[in-house]
Formats: sequence, C-alpha cells, structure tokens
Amino acid sequence: MQKIITLSVILFFNCLVVFSQNNDDRFSNIQTEFFIGKPIEHDKKLDNAIQGNSYGVLVSWNKLNNKTTKFNKLFNYPERGYTFIYQDFNSPILGKSFGVYRHYTYNLTPKNNNPLKLTTGFGLGYVTEKYDVINNNQNFAIGSHLDATAFVKLNYFQYIIYNKLKINTGVSLLHFSNVSLKNPNLGINTVSVHLGLNYSIGEVKTIPLENATPAALTTHKPLKYNAILRTGYNESLIENSGLYPFYVASLYTSKEINKYSTLTAGLDFFASKFLKNHIKYINSTENKNYNENKYQRGGIFVGHELTQNNFAFISQIGYTYYSEYNYVSKIYERFGFKYKLADHIFSEVSMKVNLFRAEALEVGIGYSF
Repeated sequence: MQKIITLSVILFFNCLVVFSQNNDDRFSNIQTEFFIGKPIEHDKKLDNAIQGNSYGVLVSWNKLNNKTTKFNKLFNYPERGYTFIYQDFNSPILGKSFGVYRHYTYNLTPKNNNPLKLTTGFGLGYVTEKYDVINNNQNFAIGSHLDATAFVKLNYFQYIIYNKLKINTGVSLLHFSNVSLKNPNLGINTVSVHLGLNYSIGEVKTIPLENATPAALTTHKPLKYNAILRTGYNESLIENSGLYPFYVASLYTSKEINKYSTLTAGLDFFASKFLKNHIKYINSTENKNYNENKYQRGGIFVGHELTQNNFAFISQIGYTYYSEYNYVSKIYERFGFKYKLADHIFSEVSMKVNLFRAEALEVGIGYSF
C-alpha cells in the first residue's frame, strides 16, 4: 500500500510539472486520488475471492467547457475528461485491475466555494487474474482479462490555495464486468473512500451562473413512437457453454418533458439463443422439465433519456412478464448511449443488467415515427 501512495504522489507532481509548462489550456485541471475500499459480496460464490480491502489510485484530466449554452447552464457547466485507474484487489484470486474512462463531472453546488461534485465514467478495463478451471477456479467474478468498467463518484472539494490547488475527499462505486461475453461473470463492485489533490491549469476563469429560463427549456412536442432492433453475442451462466447470438426487438413511446429530458415506456421481446442451451443444461442436471424451445422472453419497461444535441444517455428499468424459465431475475435494467444519425434514425450501444449481473452488451439501430 505504501508503494501505491508513493505512486499517487509521484504521478500527481509529474503531471503538475508537465501541464503547468504547457500554455495550451486544453484541460482545465488535473486530479489524482488514493482510494481504499471493499468489494461487495453480492453472491456467496465470491466469499473466497474477496479477501480484504482493495486500494488504488485514480488520475484524471478534466476539460471545462465555459460556453454559455443552454445545456451548460442547465447542468452547471459540467466538466469532461479522461480517467486512468489502478486497483489492487488485495486478493491473489482477483489480482489487479487497470481502467481507462471517459467521464463527466457535474457541479451539484455551483455557488459554494467548496463544491460538491458528481462524476460518472465509462470505459475499458484489464484484470490481471481471470477464472481458470485449473489454476484459478475460485474467481467467479471475472471470466476474461478484457472488461467493460464504469464508476460513479461523489467528491467534496476544499481549497488549499485560492482557486488553484484543492484537496478533495469522496466516495465511489466501481464496477468491472465483461457483460457475459465470457463466464463466469458475476462482476466486481467496489465501494471506496477517496483522498486526493486537484490542480487548476492556467488561469482560472469565472463562469456565469445564470440558469436557463423555463421558456428556453420548454417543449411542446407530441408523443413519439420508436422501434429498435438490438443484437450481439453472449454466454450463459454455465462456464464454457459458448457464445450465442441474441436479438431484442423493442417498441416504445417517448415524450420530451424539456429539451434535455425525455421519458420513455415500452415493450421488449428477447430471443436469446444462449437461454435455450441453458434451459437444456438445467433440465439434464437438475431433472427439470422446462421447454427448451420456449426461450423467448417478454418485458415491459420505463426509462429516461438525458440529451445533449444528437447524443443521449439512456437508463431503463424493466420487468420480465413472460418467460418459460426465470433467468437470474425478472427485474432488469438497461444503461447505454444513443446517437441520432438522421431525423428518424438512431443507433444505440447499451448494457442489459439483471440486478448486479450483466447479461449482454447490445448494439442496436432504431427508427422514430
């Protein structure tokens, strides 16, 4: 742990020197944090893998967009940037992890000299130890070295030197998973506390804090009707059961409540070939009598879209009302990104989750009526 603390300090001051000598104000600040936390044992199979507290370091570059757009006014001028993470799970079964993220930081208290900030990040990660039936058969958390990863972090900033150097403390939830491209894949979820430093690069600019007026945000658009087809490959809970294609057809309505928020509600129809193979396995090993040809599922969901120009972050929660076999959970969630390609055509990349367990990475194309 002492090595990690030393590494954190060295990385911070090295980056401090490099960026202070750069006259380009491309990034407004750099931040480094040491964290210590505890992986969540959300499944009893993780009992042997989780052996103590994890710890690590985050280094972030943040770009401040001070243009007075309606979106920036509404969300208090969010920062955009990139984060690198190193984490030691303090367990020979789980090993260590590395991650690179694209993140957004929202200032929750913009008029406070000691602001509270919320950061969300999504990216790719690498885990040094994965499941191996011979050499590492207790690692039910991760089945592949390459993974998807995400984090949400709440930070409180305290000035040390006015508007330049700040100390920050916070809490975070960090997730690693390969979205069932290779099982086992229970995922690793870590709750951590943070302590770090933030240094503002170049001249600190004062940002106007006037809010967007209600008239500028109000929309009177009618309900829209949308259809989307999603697809991809995934594997069932059974190790080495193979990748199978899946197809998801969705119909839903959407209503813009303002220029940045849209409410959605609709139906999902799932045809997942992995589930047919999984039902067959359950029948043979547990002496069940499920119909393996009825692997289709139906779901109903409600959701929200946070929009910025042609880009949107989508979040949904759904309930599986029809299924021959209850796979993991009837409640499911979907998180992802949507991009408007034309007036009526859009694309999506999303992750379907059954409570804590990722089921699939979905790629989709849709049409809006």
